[in-house]
Amino acid sequence: MEIEGKVFSGMNVAEEYLKMKQYQRKIKNITGFKPFPGTLNLRSSKEEVKNTLSQVDSIRISSFSFEGEEYSGVDVYPATVQGHDAAVLRMDVTDYGPEVVEIVAKHKLRETLDIQDGDKVKVDVKNNF
Repeated sequence: MEIEGKVFSGMNVAEEYLKMKQYQRKIKNITGFKPFPGTLNLRSSKEEVKNTLSQVDSIRISSFSFEGEEYSGVDVYPATVQGHDAAVLRMDVTDYGPEVVEIVAKHKLRETLDIQDGDKVKVDVKNNF
């Protein structure tokens, strides 16, 4: 199963969250890799995203409190992008609509894959990590 979308620059919010040891540790426990602090953002169709993600299981990171702040829960879906291990993250709280897919990987995918805004990318969503 795959989701195809166009790369676009985000708001750099995920970077702040993915720098936190709490998210890093939880994502690494699920995926096996320490996530690069940032996501690759793709804009697809909300139907394609919904239909694809509804066919696979995710692993849940529950919301949590840290130093008096509340942090969003996240559903983590196994994926690959052009052969690179990755994960689709679906945050409980986001400024993006349902047509947006945020992808995390060990490395900065924009550099690793030499892609830029407007490029089409396919994400293979898998059944398990």
